[in-house]
Amino acid sequence: MPVKIGYVGVDHHHRDPYFSVASSLDLDVTAVCEPGRRVDVETLTAMDERPDEVTTEGQNVSDLVAGASVYENPHRLVAEADIDVVWITYRSDETPAIVSSAVDEGVHVVSEKPIGRTAADLESIATRANERGVTVAPTMYYRKNPVAMDLRERVQNGFFGDVWTVEGRFNASQLSYRDTTHYIYDRETSRGGALQWVGPHWIDMMPWILDDPIDRVNAQFHEAEDDPHADVDLGGVMQFETEGGTLGTYHSGYYLSDRGKDTHFGLYGKEGQALTPVHHDALQHEPTIPLELTSEDAEWSAAPTRTIEYEFTYDRFPAWGDFVYDYFQAFFEGYETGDVPATVDDAVQLLRVLDAAYDSAERDAWAEV
Repeated sequence: MPVKIGYVGVDHHHRDPYFSVASSLDLDVTAVCEPGRRVDVETLTAMDERPDEVTTEGQNVSDLVAGASVYENPHRLVAEADIDVVWITYRSDETPAIVSSAVDEGVHVVSEKPIGRTAADLESIATRANERGVTVAPTMYYRKNPVAMDLRERVQNGFFGDVWTVEGRFNASQLSYRDTTHYIYDRETSRGGALQWVGPHWIDMMPWILDDPIDRVNAQFHEAEDDPHADVDLGGVMQFETEGGTLGTYHSGYYLSDRGKDTHFGLYGKEGQALTPVHHDALQHEPTIPLELTSEDAEWSAAPTRTIEYEFTYDRFPAWGDFVYDYFQAFFEGYETGDVPATVDDAVQLLRVLDAAYDSAERDAWAEV
């Protein structure tokens, strides 16, 4: 039988591609909610009228939610609706309370990262979820990205030897390309901007590849001073050190003068190194992503530097690439047993790193995670 879904937060720019995933995975959206707002099929159809609308096999949102129960209160939805999973794309300051209600009701959760503003918002909820066997998962897509998975396996197999340092860059389009009246650009709602919204993907990915948690950070930010609506960080740079002693840097911001992504990841070890963008450009649908590997291994002596080209496809997730679809597929295959790519504990760890970054910037000093 299809998994029954309650969807909270329909006024969100990820909703359309996520409903595309729901359609492809044969999920049954039985309840929808935009907290504090009465939403009907006509409202959802109007929300669909946007440039980045994504549909699957001709289905739009009004088709997908036909017959669904409509709620204004998300806590009532998780308590009353006949659902197996609540899928949340809602504001970070209120999402933890919705997750808490779901845990109380025994309803599993998949939620837009980072799930809360701070680690304190989520820590006690995570403990209860683990005690009750309720799966709560953040959207950490890069754990299903084929390049990231390759690098993680090579680290675990000792390909790079001792890893000295890593560097990451994930820059996105400037705020002028974005609707900054949306709540994700509000400090009271979200706490941060580029680091809190774009940054979590790679702040999770880099230590996941290393299988080595971030232990302390040193961060500085640019504020979004020129936008009349946004009062969050425009971007910034974070230095970090892992528990195992690897040093790293991460550069992320709303910096690009056109739409798209600018990404890079470098890993430097005693016996090998890797260079790759990891990410494709969603607007250009680049068919391949290169992973350049250099090794000191004698078996590589004839060609110490080699490049692997990973094919990226977009059939199942046109907005980003199929690895995002793979992430949700893995979640819905494993949520009943907790065998999912990323857990609530991973979300808590991510928020602890973000807490340390903002604390570091405020004090102009290194901060422990």
